[in-house]
Amino acid sequence: MENNNAVITLEGENGEIVDMIVIEMAQYNGKKYVLLQNTDEKDEDSYIFRFREEMDYDSLEAINDERELSNVFDVFEKKISSYDNLN
Repeated sequence: MENNNAVITLEGENGEIVDMIVIEMAQYNGKKYVLLQNTDEKDEDSYIFRFREEMDYDSLEAINDERELSNVFDVFEKKISSYDNLN
């Protein structure tokens, strides 16, 4: 994973390289999460991963638990909507 000006480069499931924009980071139950969006304009989906800080490198983990994913989605939704209320 390479971090460069809020864009990170990930390796996809098939070995393809994918650039993702870091939209937001948040914490939930003592863990960090990151909300990403593909830099490819054809892909309008957003993706949530668990963020792990390691000694030598940082990593992203898929969230397989639907309840955890739903709760983290709610955290991001509230965080982002609070920005809209500031304007």
